[in-house]
Amino acid sequence: MNYDRWNERRVSTLAVAIIYAIWIETIAVRAGNSSELRWWLSEIPFFLWIVAPIAAAYLVRWDSWLYTIGLAAIATYSLYIYERDMFGPGARSTSALIFVFLPLYQWAAVAMLVAVVWTIRRLARK
Repeated sequence: MNYDRWNERRVSTLAVAIIYAIWIETIAVRAGNSSELRWWLSEIPFFLWIVAPIAAAYLVRWDSWLYTIGLAAIATYSLYIYERDMFGPGARSTSALIFVFLPLYQWAAVAMLVAVVWTIRRLARK
């Protein structure tokens, strides 16, 4: 494996995770009461829970653009869902529950992405 290609894809995957984390924090600050210290202290565990599926996917060391693009697609669609549910026309008092439940679906999507890329890599070796 060419180290430069691996490093380039690794940086691309890290960029997806960082952009996702910044955008999620922006949504959380807009949706919450960020003027209180208590809000910030309670927001930290939620932030970690929300970012975990995308950030943990960065730990997989694969030389695959499919993996990076798939991760970016999961992150982009998740951001769309967060934005729509929190600030869209259907927003209501229970919309913040999306921050609790959407990461479960993200974990499932990342697991499927890992399985697909792993299968493709396995078949390519044969």
